[in-house]
Amino acid sequence: MMENTICPLLEQGQTVALVTVIDKSGSAPRLPGSKMIVEENGRLHGTIGGGRMEYCLLQKAKRIAGGDKATLEEVDLQGSGAEDDMEMVCGGIQMVLIEPITPKMLPMFQQAAACYRHNARGVWKIDISEPDNPQRSFIDLEQEHGEEQEKIDLTTIIRRRTSQLIQRGEQKLVFDPLPKSGTVILFGGGHVALEVAHLAAYADFAVVVCDDRQEFADRRRFPTAKATHITQNFTGLAPIIKQYDECYLLILTHGHLHDQDVLAQALTTDARYIGMIGSRKKRDILYDNLRQQGFTDADFSRVHCPVGLSIGSETPQEIAISIVAELVAARAGAL
Repeated sequence: MMENTICPLLEQGQTVALVTVIDKSGSAPRLPGSKMIVEENGRLHGTIGGGRMEYCLLQKAKRIAGGDKATLEEVDLQGSGAEDDMEMVCGGIQMVLIEPITPKMLPMFQQAAACYRHNARGVWKIDISEPDNPQRSFIDLEQEHGEEQEKIDLTTIIRRRTSQLIQRGEQKLVFDPLPKSGTVILFGGGHVALEVAHLAAYADFAVVVCDDRQEFADRRRFPTAKATHITQNFTGLAPIIKQYDECYLLILTHGHLHDQDVLAQALTTDARYIGMIGSRKKRDILYDNLRQQGFTDADFSRVHCPVGLSIGSETPQEIAISIVAELVAARAGAL
């Protein structure tokens, strides 16, 4: 998260350049909202795609960190086909804002960092009507319910997880949401869950573990977990799920009946993703049982079972790779 990097630099009295991809057309290495931070000495934090394109923007960013004005750059990635242009042949165009971030802006970035820590919804608003003098402000949606939210669907922008460039008359606005990486809730703390927890945390998901056995819902077993919950026969899960935002539910319990009970509860939530481990035969049996409880094929269409991308996985580690890859795809809207 950029705020966690920028705040210490501003506290030291540094001015840095923030490089943000604000829009793109065609194929490009990174989506709108991708960022890198550049110090005056050229030290780089993050990436907007690497290669020659990033190197060229890095040079401009160093000058802006040193006192030059902001700039809006249109980067043509279509290439000419010449040998010295082969690093920029993605085929698209990126619009990139490079702006100075000064120590006087520290309170605003601290507000954004606090919003992120509290798992709240927040979005940066950047007025780029004058590209060399962008006006940046932060909106905490948990505290502010003003006119801006009535005109712009900020909730949808946050859910998409990418920056949006919006033009209103002569005014050009960029809305850049705080990253919402999502929370993976593991129902079951067995071998596969152990590997999924590690990889999901590495992929920047928050991880929560639920099990009806104390030794399998232990923070020492899951050191990367945000929280663990001991449940009674996997009942009463809705209050646990509602504690967390942007939920990805994974059903990995130690018994088919527990899987069925968890799935019945999961289908009553607005979870962004529901995955269940098991064979197609097991899935069909559980679905038939749940139909008798009033669930429909429309409900089951939300469920990914067998869970994970089909990569021929067999070991817990391989299965975890396939599951987390599917979670990343779901988060990116690619499923």
